[in-house]
Amino acid sequence: MKDHAPTSFDMAEEASYDELKALLAQKPGDPLLLHGIAKAAFTQGRFDQTVGYAGLAIRADPRAEFHVTLGLALLRLGHVEAALGALRVAVLTDPSNPSAQLALSEACEVAGQLVEAEAALRMALDLRPLEAGYPLVLSQFLARHGHSAEALAMARRATRLAAADDVTTRQHEATLLNAISDHVAAETLFAEICALRPTDPAAWANHGAMLFELGRLDDACAALEEAAVLGLPTAETLTNLGLVHMALGHLAEAEKDFSKAMALRPGDLRVMLNQATLLNDLGRREEAATLFRQVMKNAAGTVDATRARFNLATVELAEGRFPEGWQDFEARRLLLQPLPRPDLPDWDGSPSEKPVMLCGEQGLGDYIQFLRFVPVAAERAPIYLLAPDSLAALVEQSLTLPVWKRIYEGGRLKLITSASDKTVVAKASLLSLPCLLNVGRPSETAPYLCAAQSRVSQDRQRPRIGLCWSGNPGYRFDRRRSIASDLLEPLLEIEGVQWVSLNRGPAPSGFELLPEDGDMAATAARISTLDLVISVDTAIAHLTGAMGAPLWLLNRFGGDWRWADGNWDRQTGRHLWYPQARLFAQETADRPDIAWREPVTRVAKALQSFIASRTP
Repeated sequence: MKDHAPTSFDMAEEASYDELKALLAQKPGDPLLLHGIAKAAFTQGRFDQTVGYAGLAIRADPRAEFHVTLGLALLRLGHVEAALGALRVAVLTDPSNPSAQLALSEACEVAGQLVEAEAALRMALDLRPLEAGYPLVLSQFLARHGHSAEALAMARRATRLAAADDVTTRQHEATLLNAISDHVAAETLFAEICALRPTDPAAWANHGAMLFELGRLDDACAALEEAAVLGLPTAETLTNLGLVHMALGHLAEAEKDFSKAMALRPGDLRVMLNQATLLNDLGRREEAATLFRQVMKNAAGTVDATRARFNLATVELAEGRFPEGWQDFEARRLLLQPLPRPDLPDWDGSPSEKPVMLCGEQGLGDYIQFLRFVPVAAERAPIYLLAPDSLAALVEQSLTLPVWKRIYEGGRLKLITSASDKTVVAKASLLSLPCLLNVGRPSETAPYLCAAQSRVSQDRQRPRIGLCWSGNPGYRFDRRRSIASDLLEPLLEIEGVQWVSLNRGPAPSGFELLPEDGDMAATAARISTLDLVISVDTAIAHLTGAMGAPLWLLNRFGGDWRWADGNWDRQTGRHLWYPQARLFAQETADRPDIAWREPVTRVAKALQSFIASRTP
């Protein structure tokens, strides 16, 4: 309620377009009424009429705010130079008017005059230093033009100045934090927004997406399901929920999520890509490949097309179509961080008399698996092999094995732990070697990693069985490959076994533990004392295979391509990468707590037979 009699300007602010025109008939030429009509027309998107009425108002009273309205209308009509002229007049007429500074900044940004645009925003902020909207607008400008650090500082200032229940500033700050991967801080703000707007589905959807980034899968699932309940779920919310369900191993639920998302947005290539990835995990490779190719065709040149090509490679490799698989597998290089030494060109596999640096790019398991191709590469060029710290000692002690001895003693292979060597002339990833060397289908390779020495327990009456039941929890899809310890009971109930943990950290009672500070060389030494290794799909499985030790692999449904049908010799039944491996895979796409029971039971029965066969 106003505490004074309304003026004609007050009436202009409150009245409708038609009401204002009626008033103008009573008071023709009144500049406040003319400006009121101009603003009402602007609100309705009738910018040409805004220009006309604002011009008439300015003739009678050339005040700054009238020029602001005129300038903004001209800007909406695309008359940028005319808009700049009107807005500069507004600023000159009333330099202490923050609205004039904001409008000038908007026009300058459209005109590409970014220095003047930023200066106008900063002037507006100086005029209203305690109002949250001004640092917010400046932050948004800075973010649009790549000044992320200063944009975040301004966003934080806006949030501090904003009301306790303000959502807009928190939303903007959280978005900036997410963009720089500060997911912890972003999640805190998104949680605050949910508390402020508990019935807003968008708030819960944003919070759920951030929880997913943090790997808090159960919380993410709850938040996204809340978003779906509170309002009609969007394709984005359903897609994110599908990804969370995939990570949790709830594949049936994920399929429903993606199907609903596709129904809401038919032909959406991002949704299609996620749906295809799920179909691949469900073993429906032909359907997945069709969708991957569709994304590659319709989104050519985009990151989504690159992801589709990489995912298509996993289908091809899973089916044993190695030549085309290795070609498409190279798409991953466009999705990952650059290799060390950006100053070096990529090696194309051509013969060279000067050394080439080979390095890993992802996990230790990949490094170990593709290490087998280094001797072939050494036939083309001298190799400087960059080993991660956790693997360096193991690789060095393995160079006495026959597979390495000739190239190592002949000077064709040098182990390095730093990429700074100036004599190398090119670089390549170990995972690119099959493509660069045109090796096609992998062939059986003699053990290429070994333990330097091992202290075997004197108690050899009981078989020593190594068990690795979980991987790195930081991996987003670890829930699907790892096994909850309570599901291991059928194994642990078997008598006559000396169990050895191949996991870092705590283990069930009675397990012999790994050294806490040991690297992969220490793990290899422990494996060399074992009669058998039972492992989920982790680096332990690859290490065991590379050492030529017996391996029983517990694999998730629709597991990684390297354990799929195409990676086993159909005649001999032996694994192409690790011939001594034996597969125990989930047979259903149920949730992990259900799907693991059957393969664990099969392993338990096989282990009882294994023990019986070794009993004198």
